[in-house]
Amino acid sequence: MKASVEQRNKREARLRQHLRDTPMRPLPLFQVTGWTHFVDEEIKPPVLAAGSSPAEDRKKDEQALAYHRHLRMVETDAMSHMQDTIVEAVHRNSGCRDGLMDHVIDGPPGTGKTCLLRAMGRTAQKEIEAATNGRQPNTIPVVHITTPADPEQRVNWVWEIGSYLGLNPEPKNLAEVLEMRRHQDVTLPVNYVLETAQTRLLLIDDINRASPQHLANVLPYFDYLREKLGISIVFCGTGASHRLHQARVLAQDLIRVSEENRVRLERADRPAVPVSPSPTALLPVTWLHPLPLDTEDDETFRRVLASFEGDLSLYRLEANALSRHALELHQRTGGYFKALSYVVSTAAVIAIRSGSENITMKEIDAATAQLGP
Repeated sequence: MKASVEQRNKREARLRQHLRDTPMRPLPLFQVTGWTHFVDEEIKPPVLAAGSSPAEDRKKDEQALAYHRHLRMVETDAMSHMQDTIVEAVHRNSGCRDGLMDHVIDGPPGTGKTCLLRAMGRTAQKEIEAATNGRQPNTIPVVHITTPADPEQRVNWVWEIGSYLGLNPEPKNLAEVLEMRRHQDVTLPVNYVLETAQTRLLLIDDINRASPQHLANVLPYFDYLREKLGISIVFCGTGASHRLHQARVLAQDLIRVSEENRVRLERADRPAVPVSPSPTALLPVTWLHPLPLDTEDDETFRRVLASFEGDLSLYRLEANALSRHALELHQRTGGYFKALSYVVSTAAVIAIRSGSENITMKEIDAATAQLGP
């Protein structure tokens, strides 16, 4: 026991060092220490004194550059809806014994699904902690994992949760890493910690890496977490709703018949989907699409640009610096949130390094040129 505590302390010390050295890397978000840091993180814009000019060293101001490299996810209708939905689901699931349902974030790549998932998870944890008079010791309200690189075996999914909780034994050296052939099963300690730490929400990103068959193998375990521990689950990824529906069909077959009978049934002439809707077919799904800018919706894209403008901290930023170029920005990014945030962020960094301290078509041209053909 002493050895395992020492290993965990070393792991957390190393993680804190990573957070200091490279605070924006995604890896720490998949460990409880890093996730807690993300929940508590307050990214504040550099203070610009009224009427002042940029200092000589402004072009190399790492605080200003780092801030603009990592602009927050601005508010959108989908974001507000999803956060309200999930917070309500967490509270409802914690107070009932049945009727629990998963939730899905779906849509094309680059529409901001991962950003939404994390922003929603952070809001949910803050809501949970506010309802319990602050953060309580030995509680882990939210678990954030990504789909395993090899999602075929259920044990690999449990290993991802165990990694987040800090339960997995770390290899002592490279030779031991190379000798590892399969993950050991840490299901029992993971279940114990999730129960005693009162986990309320499980976020699963990149579900597009798993096939319906992979998901069918692990869905019974997620059902256990939801139905016995009352944990709300959010799946995120392109095609997530379709994959989960197909996986649920397969999972029901796998439970009911042997492997041989399953193959026989697959070869038989039977409907591809159940006659009556399955629970997964009725999943609450939040769809993210490219932000529109057309005659039917001329406001959403402009509101997002206005929100980005409010976050920028540049000395000579003109009013409506982004909004006045809405058509050009939409044409160059296609309305995809990921591309748009990259262009705005890059243009702001270029403005600081060039000394212009403003975003015009010159900065936008330079930023979009870095997107490639």
